[in-house]
Amino acid sequence: MHFSTIAAAGLLTLAAFTPGEANAQAAPYKALGTEPFWALTITPRTIRFESPNFRTPVTVATPRVIHGFAGEIYQTKRIKVNIIHKRCSDGMSDRTYPDTVQVSVDGRAYSGCGGAPAVAVPDSVVDGNWRVQTVAGRSVVRGTTVTVNFERGRVSGNTGCNSFNGRFTLDRGRLDAGPLATTKRACMGRAQNAQERDVLALLGERLSVSRNRAGRLVLTGARGRTLVLAPEPGRR
Repeated sequence: MHFSTIAAAGLLTLAAFTPGEANAQAAPYKALGTEPFWALTITPRTIRFESPNFRTPVTVATPRVIHGFAGEIYQTKRIKVNIIHKRCSDGMSDRTYPDTVQVSVDGRAYSGCGGAPAVAVPDSVVDGNWRVQTVAGRSVVRGTTVTVNFERGRVSGNTGCNSFNGRFTLDRGRLDAGPLATTKRACMGRAQNAQERDVLALLGERLSVSRNRAGRLVLTGARGRTLVLAPEPGRR
């Protein structure tokens, strides 16, 4: 990916934010992608990139942003970011975001989506019984059923191997569950063990709650990994 080419083709006039304008943007800008999962956070001071391709997050000082008709460009020695104001689907949870984002880190290219998801859900929407369709972008292990139930501040379910339960809170679209108590049954096979580990790890994070275009409930962790839930038949 050649960002200089993108910038020349996509932007007709360029301008740099002044330091005062950058400081006025208090809320961090977030972007994410899949295959592999990655997460980007831009604040007035730093740009932070996380991916399994790097043992530790890559963090650089935020440069002056190049601002033009197509979007914004950030250019540093290690990280280059091109934000294009064009609607984007993350390809896994089927949510829609306002921006298409291209990132290059140490010469390696990534693509994904940025900005706040287009659809939010009211707090009461999580209540009821759900069947998990995907865990961190992967379909549930064949022959297993992963379930989650939210009711009156309590969460329970099954990882496809062990049952779990605990408490949860939901505030302005952010869900916090745990600590969770689980049964101790031995899982059959490596895939079931990995699935259980991912389910419990995700439920242990602070999760954003949204709906995708198919009406599924999407719980998203800090690194962009998701649990996608479909309502059980007869869910209230």
